[in-house]
Amino acid sequence: MSKLTFIGAGLLVGVVGVSAYFILKGETPLSSFKDSVSSYTEAKREELIRQKEAIEEKITELATKIADSSRELLDKGIEYAQDKKKAIMDSIEEAKKTMQEEKERLREIRAKLREGSGAEVI
Repeated sequence: MSKLTFIGAGLLVGVVGVSAYFILKGETPLSSFKDSVSSYTEAKREELIRQKEAIEEKITELATKIADSSRELLDKGIEYAQDKKKAIMDSIEEAKKTMQEEKERLREIRAKLREGSGAEVI
């Protein structure tokens, strides 16, 4: 027989021996590979789920911060508007008071002028 026949027979015996080993052990190389791939994909899936939950938590925190900041800004805006409205109203009241005082002074001046000249003063 030739060397090639012996090599082929040796390879065949090796493949049969390895197959018998895995069969007796109760698993096949393919099932072992499937199990490792399955466990790897499950670990990656769980990691992605954790990352998704962390991102959702950060988004919730940011949304809460934005809502709080918006409320604070709105409150400050309302307070600012009320302060400005009060300042304007105070200025209007002061102007009315000043106008009333000036009208009184004008009346007094007119009265004095009438007494002094006898003519009507506007």
